[in-house]
Amino acid sequence: MQNSEEIESLKDSGKKKKSYKKIKEKNNYNNCVFFIYLLIISFTFIYIIIIIQIKFSSHKKEEYINHKLTYNITPIDPDIPKRKIKVKYVDFWPSFKIENFDIHHILQERYEVIISDKPEYVFFGEFGRQNLNLEKKFNCIKIFLSIENRKPNFLRCDYAIGLHYIDKGDRYCRKPTDTSKLSEINSVYNISKIKNIDIKNKKFCAWVVSNGGSSTRNLFYQRLSEYKRIDSGGKFKNNIGYIVGNKKEFLKNYKFSICFENSKKPGYVSEKIFDAFEAGTIPIYFGDDSIKELINNKAYIHVKDKYDFDEKIELIKKIDQDDNLYEQMIKEKIVINDNIYEHELQKFKNFIYHIIEQDLEKAKRFKRKDDDDEEE
Repeated sequence: MQNSEEIESLKDSGKKKKSYKKIKEKNNYNNCVFFIYLLIISFTFIYIIIIIQIKFSSHKKEEYINHKLTYNITPIDPDIPKRKIKVKYVDFWPSFKIENFDIHHILQERYEVIISDKPEYVFFGEFGRQNLNLEKKFNCIKIFLSIENRKPNFLRCDYAIGLHYIDKGDRYCRKPTDTSKLSEINSVYNISKIKNIDIKNKKFCAWVVSNGGSSTRNLFYQRLSEYKRIDSGGKFKNNIGYIVGNKKEFLKNYKFSICFENSKKPGYVSEKIFDAFEAGTIPIYFGDDSIKELINNKAYIHVKDKYDFDEKIELIKKIDQDDNLYEQMIKEKIVINDNIYEHELQKFKNFIYHIIEQDLEKAKRFKRKDDDDEEE
């Protein structure tokens, strides 16, 4: 039998083993926790670096890519009959009319355009899915046109026209404004001075908004309204008793017009600021800095972000209260380059003609389902 001293010694030894085991387990646990924290910190740091690179480098990288697109398009020979092409326009905005569509007019300059239910070329927008049925039935060339902040899906179209900076070679053309407004914007590009400004009969400020989903725009409206009443002629926050039918005729009666984009994305510039210029009012603009490629920054008020509200509201007050300052700003030259309209329009025309001038099969760019079947 073991004596009492031996028993106590064994107990002490057991306690030490248990204590050592606990310490070892605790150390292992601490090491695991430290390693996990280290991984989390590393991944977080890498994620932040990636986001910063995307935010600050992607826009600069692609900023002027589409200005470099050039095509050798043969001049029109008046002695040769125009080539016939079968075209279909689908999935465009509710008020879409072919006779007002600039692409249709551009095509008619060079071709005999036949509107057909069995098209060779389909120009489609973002307001429907008819283009998918036409694609399946006729295997036609598909050209996507976006007038909103929506990037094209090049897996479902051969070519695209949009507002974003995208590097897709001859498959994409950026238009710095809503392409349906080209013919109307011509008058803006050619304006250098506005004469006979009747400031006394102009009210303070207006906006015409149907979509109330922009918190930045809504907040600015609220903040500026603390200074003076702003007449709202759209469906959202309407305070004039009716919905404006002719936006530009309505804006002509005001010194300023709030024309914030729905969102701020690289390259996204819609028709809003141009509507304000055509109406002879000073635009209060919120949107992408790419607007500076087109417009003289002395001709409008550019709100950068929410932190810029106070400074720009004070500037608006100052201009509103000083007729000389207002007249000086409203008479500023609008565009930076007098030839920019012709340059952009010709680039746009050549992009469209380049598509049509190719052989139909060679003009195809995205993989059709039939192509997959053949490969199998």
